[in-house]
Order: sequence, then C-alpha cells, then structure tokens
Amino acid sequence: MTTLGEGGMCLTDDLEAARKLRGFRAFGDGVGWGTNYKLTKVQAAVGLVQLRRLEEMNAQRIHKAKQRSALLEEIPELQLPTEPAGFKHVYYLYTVMVKPAWAGERRDELIRIMREKFKIGCVIGNPPSYQLNRLIREQTAGQKLPLSDELGQRLFCPSLHPLMTDEENSYVAAALSATVDQLQS
Repeated sequence: MTTLGEGGMCLTDDLEAARKLRGFRAFGDGVGWGTNYKLTKVQAAVGLVQLRRLEEMNAQRIHKAKQRSALLEEIPELQLPTEPAGFKHVYYLYTVMVKPAWAGERRDELIRIMREKFKIGCVIGNPPSYQLNRLIREQTAGQKLPLSDELGQRLFCPSLHPLMTDEENSYVAAALSATVDQLQS
C-alpha cells in the first residue's frame, strides 16, 4: 500500500498495542523511544483509498505468489516461501533462499544476472537486523549469530507485485530458472 511517500497506518484491535504504537509516533510521548511517524492530510486521504483496496490487492499478491511457487517448485537449489497451517501469508515480499552452498557470492551473482540479463529487480529484503540498525549492532557486538548470518546470506526477493500480469510473473519464474541453470554450469 502506498501513501505517497513516508507514512502508513497500523491497525489493531489490541488496546495495549494501540497505546504503544501511538507512543512511537509521537517521539515516545516523553516516556520511551519514538519518532515522528505522522501522515499529512493528503497522505491520509490516499491511505484511506488504498485501504479500501487492501483485501483485493492482498488476494492478487497471494495468487501471484502461489502461481510463481508452482512454476519454481521443481528447482532444488531454491527454498520457496511457505505458509504455515493456520496462518495467511500475504507475500509482501516473495522471499526465496538459495541452498547453503550458494550463500553469499553465488546468491549475489544470481541477483546480478537477474538484474543485468533479465532486467528483473531482486532485493535482500530482510538481512539480519543488526546489520542495518546501529543500536541492535551495539547490543550484539561480539556475539556470534550464525543462523542470522547464514540466512542473511541465502535470502533474496525477486520482484512481485499484485498487478503483474500472468505473463510477467511467468517471465520472472523462467528467468530465475534460467539463472539457476547458468550458475550450475
């Protein structure tokens, strides 16, 4: 969902979570950590329009993700996203992991080939948080985080958008398959 730049909204029916979230948006309300996440009136108006489309866009994104997974399920070098029983995955990102032997440089080469040869963007959507956040990095300094580090070297997210056509989604899957084949040779 977009709101014309910075900003967004959190929805909850949990009163305690709502209280904490309101505190975050107002520099911590003087009692804790916070920042200044406030929408302009124009952004709020756009957000309300977008909110009416949320279920539709989520359904389209889920459909595209499941379609892509079906196209990629026979590639043993890839670990595709899963949806645990009892949960609904909305695939904000379509997060894929390469096999452990492909972690790091080989995964980065896959991303480079997807971008340069096939013009498909891939991001490392959620690297270990200590790599991006100074406060977390300071609290974990000197600690070994092998699982976080390994997963961070294996994951990547090829582009997925709810308004992609079936042909565009198939192209992304075919390009990913071709890139894996190229890296195996």
